[in-house]
Amino acid sequence: MKIKDAVYVYRLISGERLAWHGRYHAHARGEYEFHYFMEGQGALLINKAKYIIDGGQIYFVRPREFHSILPEAVEKPISYYAILFEPEAGNPVDEDIIALMGHIWRARTRALPADTKDRFLLDDLYRLSKSPSNQSRKAAEHALLSILYRWFDHFDSPSPALGSSRAKNEHVERALSLMSKLVREKLSSDDLAAKLGLSEEYFIRLFRHHLGMSPFQYFTRLKIEAASAVLVDNQLTISDVAYRFGFENPFHFTKVFKKCTGLSPREYRKMFFEAGKPPSAAVAEKT
Repeated sequence: MKIKDAVYVYRLISGERLAWHGRYHAHARGEYEFHYFMEGQGALLINKAKYIIDGGQIYFVRPREFHSILPEAVEKPISYYAILFEPEAGNPVDEDIIALMGHIWRARTRALPADTKDRFLLDDLYRLSKSPSNQSRKAAEHALLSILYRWFDHFDSPSPALGSSRAKNEHVERALSLMSKLVREKLSSDDLAAKLGLSEEYFIRLFRHHLGMSPFQYFTRLKIEAASAVLVDNQLTISDVAYRFGFENPFHFTKVFKKCTGLSPREYRKMFFEAGKPPSAAVAEKT
């Protein structure tokens, strides 16, 4: 299994980013791609079919299939991860993955439901795949295999509802939506609970039950995820990025960023630009 490219796009709206990421294109023979859409409103075109983008779903594209991403609402920009990978011919594990993907298409579907926590697994995979270290890139490929197997296992065994642990609670869904909209705000768990009309104690217990982490931990990961896209743009200083996403100061931001990614903001930015950032790499929205 070889990762050919990994892309993280944060709030795609217009301009050069849309011209590149929204282009109608196909990948080479043997190359598969999936898109994990986290938020936004728009459509994914695959050949002549149009699929409405829904947050928390994964869409697969086969080799040589033409596809394009079309945002449809400026007020609801699209954020997503895209991983382009090539299974190794003759490798039993990789051929198993190809067979499992074929099962999806025979079922006449393009999308699988994703667990909310998958976005952070893909964030780790994306970061590892961009590392100049061969060991890190190999770790990314192992992580990809693990994620694919888990997704396909859910598809084969739709017992008690795919992703049911997250998708069936109205309070949690409202909290996720609120966090995404207010990712640049400085909010505590108590602030979020108040906006939802819940007690902080109940909110934290409910959130932990459905997502396996506290609301504050999840909100912080969202901030770091968004901040990482802005860092790659290389237009704002690290201090500007820190304050933009509601951190107390650049030192606090650096500490949290390193805890989440294993790299300081400076190291993260340097890793991309020393390697020569490809044109498909994420570029943050300039506001």
